Amino acid sequence: MHGKNLGLLIITLFVGVLIGSAIGQLLGLFLPSEHIVVKALVSPLLSYIAGPWDLNLIIIIFTFGFKLHINFFSIIGIVGAWYYHKYSY
Repeated sequence: MHGKNLGLLIITLFVGVLIGSAIGQLLGLFLPSEHIVVKALVSPLLSYIAGPWDLNLIIIIFTFGFKLHINFFSIIGIVGAWYYHKYSY
C-alpha cells in the first residue's frame, strides 16, 4: 500500500476550507444579521489580517494582502476534507 502525498492533503484541506467558508457565507446572506445562527456559526471565530504590502516596480505598483476568517463551517469543511482524504481510494 502506498502513502498519500502531503501536497494532496494540503490541497484537499484548502478546498475543504473554501467550501465550508462558502457555505457559511451563503447561509449568512439568507439570514438576518442579528439571527442567532449567524452570530454562533457564521461570524468569524478567528480573524487574521496581514498586509497590505506594496511592491513598487517603478512602472506599476502591486499591493498584496491576506485576510483569514475562520468560522464554524470552515472547521466543518476541514474535517470533511480530512475524512475524504483519509478514506478515499
